[in-house]
Amino acid sequence: MNLKLILLVLIFLQITGIFSQAGKVKQVVKDESTRIEEEKRKNEEAQKKEDEQKLIQKYYAKLKNPPGFYEGAFLVSFMGGTTLAPTGSYISHEKVYDERVQQKVISGAVNQGVYPAGTQGVYFQPSYNPGIARQFDFEYGWKDKIGLGFTIMQNSIEVVRQDVIPGIPAGFREFVDPAPRKRTLYKGNSMQFLATYHPLPKTFFDPYLAFRAGVVTFSGEAHAGIDSNRFAFSNQVSNGIGGTIGGAAGLNIYFGRYTGLKTEVGYYNEYLKADQFSTRTLNSYQAMIGFFLNFSNIQSKLEE
Repeated sequence: MNLKLILLVLIFLQITGIFSQAGKVKQVVKDESTRIEEEKRKNEEAQKKEDEQKLIQKYYAKLKNPPGFYEGAFLVSFMGGTTLAPTGSYISHEKVYDERVQQKVISGAVNQGVYPAGTQGVYFQPSYNPGIARQFDFEYGWKDKIGLGFTIMQNSIEVVRQDVIPGIPAGFREFVDPAPRKRTLYKGNSMQFLATYHPLPKTFFDPYLAFRAGVVTFSGEAHAGIDSNRFAFSNQVSNGIGGTIGGAAGLNIYFGRYTGLKTEVGYYNEYLKADQFSTRTLNSYQAMIGFFLNFSNIQSKLEE
């Protein structure tokens, strides 16, 4: 009996070992299958990323230079428009001068060449009109949202009025235009430092804020006092110079990576002096529209 029991025990142990070994083999097979599936998944993901990169390289060879403003962008723009609502002592002084001329015409103290001496002449109310404005901007993307550069600007103000004709004495009376004539009251050329803020970089619609400050030279007609000098030979401003400071809000609309439409409205204060006067101010709005080129993208395209 003991021998049979021993044989049964040995047989049981053998059978148990076989099942245990089979379980281990099964687990190894399962682990290997899992590893293969995981490796297959990783390979598929890597292939997908590689395909995406190839697609990007095909259609966006320079993805770092997308449409919109960004660090390293170099925008060159030109805009044209008009000067609006001029104010300041430069304008107010000239309007007082016009009132004095009007009083002289009404009183007959001046000669208009077509009315009898000592009679009241004819006076027309002056008209101060918007003048042409032009602007070149050179802007570099210092950061994705901040641009630095400079601006070259020209702005002007026109006036239609009567004035004492300088250098034409008529006896003891000044000679005044019988009818109003168009004159350039102010024409300024400025070079300004430019700083911009773009809250939405790398987008087709690129609103921005701009700050400018610099120097200005100007010409035009301005009078030293509120009364004219009939022995003077010119009313033209001489050695006109000053400083300018202002801000603007604008919008760049990109047609692609290389160019787009640009619009801007700004307000500027100018502090002026000339041989005719010591210091006067001129404040005005500028309304502009034009286009721009992104030269960083153009250069990248040429390098490709």
